[in-house]
Amino acid sequence: MDYKTRTLTNGLTILGAPIKDSPTTTLLVLVKVGSRYESLSQRGISHFLEHMMFKGTRKRPNAQAIATELDSIGASYNAFTGHEYTGYWIKVRNKQVPQALDIIADIFQNSQFNQKDINVERGAIMEELKMYQDMPMRSIRHTFQELMYPDSPLGRNIIGTPETIQSFTQSDFQDYFHTKYVSSNTIVAVAGDVTTGLMDRIEHTFTSVRDTPAPSPENVQEHIITEPQVVCVNKPSEQTHLVYGFHIGNLYDQSSYTTSIASMVLGGYMSSRLFREIREKRGYAYYVGCSQRTFSDSGYMVISAGVKNSKVEDSLKIIRKQLREMQQYHITEQEIQIAKEQVKARMAMGFESSDEVAETIAAHALWHTSPFNVDAEIQSYDSVTKVDIQKAMIQFAQPERGNLAVIGSWKMTDQERLKRHLRT
Repeated sequence: MDYKTRTLTNGLTILGAPIKDSPTTTLLVLVKVGSRYESLSQRGISHFLEHMMFKGTRKRPNAQAIATELDSIGASYNAFTGHEYTGYWIKVRNKQVPQALDIIADIFQNSQFNQKDINVERGAIMEELKMYQDMPMRSIRHTFQELMYPDSPLGRNIIGTPETIQSFTQSDFQDYFHTKYVSSNTIVAVAGDVTTGLMDRIEHTFTSVRDTPAPSPENVQEHIITEPQVVCVNKPSEQTHLVYGFHIGNLYDQSSYTTSIASMVLGGYMSSRLFREIREKRGYAYYVGCSQRTFSDSGYMVISAGVKNSKVEDSLKIIRKQLREMQQYHITEQEIQIAKEQVKARMAMGFESSDEVAETIAAHALWHTSPFNVDAEIQSYDSVTKVDIQKAMIQFAQPERGNLAVIGSWKMTDQERLKRHLRT
């Protein structure tokens, strides 16, 4: 993928990816700041601030003015907060790019964080928190993340807690914004109808981003455990949602390509091992899958499923059996080839739209100095072998390193009962 890169004197990076014949263009501002940059008292402020960026500027005095203008040009727009970065994007027809650029630059540089708006949005975020708490499939992932990273910002809920959400004031947002949103950790990516003139205009428009030192997150501490860890959340229901996983290498680790292929073989598609064994052969679950998350200094592989209550223990036995088989070299070349094709196809499909392209190149630029190279990525996946997978699974998937979180008709006293299925 060919794209243009400009690094301004203040450290801000601009990326421009032309997409031939694309009817749309996406503007994305990505900041290398997320929930892992927060202190305990700041839990949730990155996410709350993301909401506040659409509430009003000097030029556009309130949320209605911003939303009406965006809607009037037919824009798709949103924002997202992760553990390590926060993004704001607008996608429009090509002829509407100048106005979209003016809007996104304005909200990013001139948001007001009025106390009245904070008080109103506080209620909306509290309802968002309750909504996710009422979604067992989602809330148990938060529990699992806490289990993987206890006493670490990486283990905290991105939304925050009711206490912190209620505590934030205008000065909190202003301080966080001015110290965390700086030029050297900001990337402006545009994909679609990209010209030199548009790149010039972006450079001219983003002139007010502060040129101060970028913040650094707290280093993650991966706890060394000698037996599987289990957390049971009691929420009476007809189904149990389980999340099981273990630490792997970080995003800079070459083994991340190997574990990505391994996770595909385990549960990345409909003919994968866990989907076949748990759903197709036995009907224990509707959904079951495996994936991985990698951060700048850590990572984990995770298996999740919604399982019939009476079949949870059987499902755990199947999961551990499949991990043992991969450690024992019981994996076919056909499985590996299917997994590689799945990874490459999803990568290719991601380049079909301007928003996916913008996010791909911007996220890569947060962590790497060299441009995103599709051919190099494909080569890294293609080079993964059976021996690589076996070694990685022996290294990472030992039973004593596993972590399990379940939500359903389970009590904390059931921990030992479930744990015994994870020890082999």
